[in-house]
Amino acid sequence: MELKSTDDGMTKFKNVPFSVLVKDDKDLAALRRDYASMDARERRMAADWEYHSQMASEIFNDSMALAGKEGLGKSFWPSGVVALAIDPMYAPAILTVGSIEYQLGRVEEAMKLFMTLTTLPKDEEDLSTIIDKAGDFLIDQGDYENAVAVYSAAEKAYPHETVYLNGSGYCLGKLGRYEDSVEKHRRADALEPDNYKHLKDGNRGRPSDYRFPIQ
Repeated sequence: MELKSTDDGMTKFKNVPFSVLVKDDKDLAALRRDYASMDARERRMAADWEYHSQMASEIFNDSMALAGKEGLGKSFWPSGVVALAIDPMYAPAILTVGSIEYQLGRVEEAMKLFMTLTTLPKDEEDLSTIIDKAGDFLIDQGDYENAVAVYSAAEKAYPHETVYLNGSGYCLGKLGRYEDSVEKHRRADALEPDNYKHLKDGNRGRPSDYRFPIQ
């Protein structure tokens, strides 16, 4: 389903959270309903195609704008919204829509989405990276408490992934909980004693592979 127009979708999203829009907006509700009856693999492929094609269009439009030329036009909905309507378990869209919700001041809605990431199967593609991106996003906002919540939930779900221990350890240090921070880092070292990345907090402040725009 092609959902192209002006930025009315962003206006809608600014006023209504995704969890409500996906039920009340006729187009998004139809997408959710239609794809829910399809095979999970087919649903995932459709969400992946929508997500990456929209990102590619945005990059192309940005390049054309820099050249002073007209692009393809903006998507009706913000990044990730259509993909998440298609597949509610599609991790990149969960991350992107959650980040936009947060920027719009809907922290509770954002955290529900971020926490959903910690319930996905361990073999979900790039899951540890995406959860860490959610933590990084919250750290960038200075919201260490919620970042710890995300990392702690991920630790419980995937106890052998040291990236979550390092993330929560970093946040705990920022919160002044130094003993807890040291304990997290020691656990990470015990799991991966030869990992040089544990010697410094190399996971913070790197560029994101996912875009969180408010257009």
